[in-house]
Order: sequence, then C-alpha cells, then structure tokens
Amino acid sequence: MQIELTHAFGTHILQRYPRGAQHKSLQAWDASDEYLLRTLADTHVDSLANAHIAILNDDFGALTCALHEYHLTHWSDSLIAQQAAKANLASNELEDTVNWCHSLETPSKQIDIALIKLPKNLTFLADQLQRIRPLLHEHSIVLAGSKMQNVTKNVQALFEQYIGPNRTGLAWKKSRLLLAEVSAATRDYQMDMCHWQVPEYQLNIANLPNVFARSQLDIGARFMLEHLHPVSGQRIIDLGCGNGVLGCAALRLNPEASITFVDESYHAVASARHNVATNHPGALASCEFWHNNCLSYYGRREPADLILCNPPFHQNNTITEHIAIQMFHDSYFALKPGGELRIVANRHLAYGKILKKRFGGFTVKANSDKFTILSTFKKG
Repeated sequence: MQIELTHAFGTHILQRYPRGAQHKSLQAWDASDEYLLRTLADTHVDSLANAHIAILNDDFGALTCALHEYHLTHWSDSLIAQQAAKANLASNELEDTVNWCHSLETPSKQIDIALIKLPKNLTFLADQLQRIRPLLHEHSIVLAGSKMQNVTKNVQALFEQYIGPNRTGLAWKKSRLLLAEVSAATRDYQMDMCHWQVPEYQLNIANLPNVFARSQLDIGARFMLEHLHPVSGQRIIDLGCGNGVLGCAALRLNPEASITFVDESYHAVASARHNVATNHPGALASCEFWHNNCLSYYGRREPADLILCNPPFHQNNTITEHIAIQMFHDSYFALKPGGELRIVANRHLAYGKILKKRFGGFTVKANSDKFTILSTFKKG
C-alpha cells in the first residue's frame, strides 16, 4: 500500500479509514488531489497566507493535511471523511486548527479559495454550490477536480448556474480540473427534498440530496420490506439507515419499538429523522439518530433485539467488503443473546461466509434473481 504522498507543499503519510480494514492496493488520495495542490502552488501560492480555504469532499484528508498551515474549513457530508482527515493530521503530528463543518451547516466565514472534490451525486453538488455562493466574492478562487470522466457538461452547467462561467484545464494523470469565475447571482437557498411513497407500509419518504437511492426505493430495500415481520423484542437498529425506510417500516409493524437509526452520512440521518417525524410522530421521542462509523463505540447502550441492514459494498468509488465486515462484527456486540441480524445483499456477495465466521451460522430467508436475505442470531 502506497502511504507516502509527496506533493507541491511537502510530504505526508496518508492512510484510508478505517485503518487496518483496507485492501493493500488502495491509497488515500488520487491524482486530482495532486493536481489541485500543484495548481494552487503554481498559480495561487501568494494568495494562501491570508486566505480562508474551504475544502469540500476531502475523502481521507489529503488536501487538509497538505494545507494544514493555512486557515481551513473541511466541509463534508461524511463522518468517516472527517475521522480520516483527523487521523491523518494526528499521524503526521500536525496541529488540528481546522474548522470542521458538516453538510447541514454552512461555513461561517467568507471563502477566498474553494477546493472541491467533485461528488458523484450532482444533486448534492448543486446543494453545495448553492450553499457556498453567498460566501464567495468576485476575487474568490474556485477550483474543482476529479477523474476526467466526472468533469462533464452537466457539472459545468451546474457551476455556470450557481457560481459563474467556467473552463476546464488539460488532463493530467486521467484527472481534470475546473476553474470557475464568481459572477452568478446569489440565490435564496432551498434544500432539494425528493419524496416517494411506500404504499404497503403507508410511508411518505423524503430524501435530502446526498442520500443513497434518493429518487426511488432501492430494489434491495424493497425486497427486504417484502419479508419484514413483527419482533417480540422492542429495541431495533437500522444500520446504515440511509433515509430510514427499513426502520420506519419496522415501526409500522412494531409501534412500541425503540429504533436507533445509524449512518455516517449527515444527510442520511437527517432524512431518517424527518421521516420518523412525518410517518411516526408519536415515536420520535423514543428513537435515536446517530452519526457513526457502523456501530463503533456502541458501549453500554441497551443491546438490540433486531438489527436490519442493507450493507453498502463500496466506499466512495471503490468496491470493498470492509464496511459490511465491520457492520457484521459490530452487530455481534450490539445484539443481546438471541438477537437477530438480518441483512439484504446482492446474491453474488459472499456475506454468508462472513456471517458464519462471526456468528457461527446463518439461514437464507428469501432469494430473488438479484438479492438474498440472510438471518443470523447471536448465541447465548
């Protein structure tokens, strides 16, 4: 695993997060990080000392570590991205003077330089551009970077709409930068909420911009909903909750339950809270909404009777099983003896082997052409 990055501002040791769970071939930065840093050093270095720099979507802290000596705001929807950047600052013995800002907040100060790692979700990008526009001034520097195929005409159109005229630079190591001028009129910010129904559970589900499968019910989650059932216990966890549709359906079947909605995305947890308030207002006080990396630090919380999980098999653009492995591991310690972990997953994923190793066995509750529902219980 390559962990040493030499860039325009120095050399740092950078690791993906969580450490120890990553494939040895993966590194904590990409060429667009290097390209952004090189461009800053080549053309804007004289502006850095007195500038407020907002870094958007810095997945593992490469930009944050490289520019640590300047006045930074790290702005992300991902708790794990924040934890990764903080861990890399600490491992390089760099003082943490960063203003940490999550996606439901807006930086409090004028932005002189905005460095943007383009997200996959264009609705989320539009949300971010709307948020930062009032903080930019006519001389602000706005630089965005990603792989070449991600710097599309649609991306340029969003920058044109919310920031101003823009152009792309030459490709370098299969990456490309976009430079925008600040001239678009400032608009009143409006959160783009997407709504859809789940009639069989009488649910109206709302989704903030960066929620997985925001425009329609995920087909894996739909399959899980077809096989939900009431449980005898009253403490349920919706792990990797997204918009909270599984937890909200479980509340329909178990109206007296206390449900913990857990996700590392701030937009996801906020969506889940909104959906409980809309669909089960009387249950809101008995539910918990938790930003967390899986079920880390579950600690002395009351153990669960049931954990529902539709585990992701990617981290950002990287296919990986480490998130599912951690979810299953953490679930074992969060369940009471006799408690159940129930997951839905693509059939080609070998999650049964992982469950058997952790729990001692599993059963197949349902299969479709694409998905399988697996159930396992904590012995005791």
